[in-house]
Amino acid sequence: PSDDEMVDIATALERNTTLKHLNIDLTNLTMNGKDPILLLLCDTKNITATYNSNHTLGVLGYEMRDSKISSYLKLNKKYSDKRLVAAAKIINVHFAHNFHLGNFDMMKSQVLALLVSYTNLGFRAWEEAVDEESKENGDEDEGDEDEGDEDEGD
Repeated sequence: PSDDEMVDIATALERNTTLKHLNIDLTNLTMNGKDPILLLLCDTKNITATYNSNHTLGVLGYEMRDSKISSYLKLNKKYSDKRLVAAAKIINVHFAHNFHLGNFDMMKSQVLALLVSYTNLGFRAWEEAVDEESKENGDEDEGDEDEGDEDEGD
């Protein structure tokens, strides 16, 4: 699809809670076509918007090389408990880098309670998704096995 068609597809999937796989060729998308996908999977406007993002779509197509989009798709696919997926996205977007109390503005009390109850699980889920992405990209440290050898002579 073209970038404009991808905007239409992302809009159509905003309220999706059943479609898990959509196989389309994404190789020719520019940032104008990728941005609506990213917004669909994780709307960063505020915590409620992130909570209401799509947590169902796990496969979007071929040649998706955008690491953020891939991470969100893998997170969606890995966990059947979509509350856990939402918590992981919220923690990553709103708490991992620049924490501000303003993030809680306009948040419904049910969402805040969910966020608090899933904080630890959300951190773990996000870390697992990032670790899997790193392993698939060959980013894991190869020298980790040798670290324990230094203490053997003590």
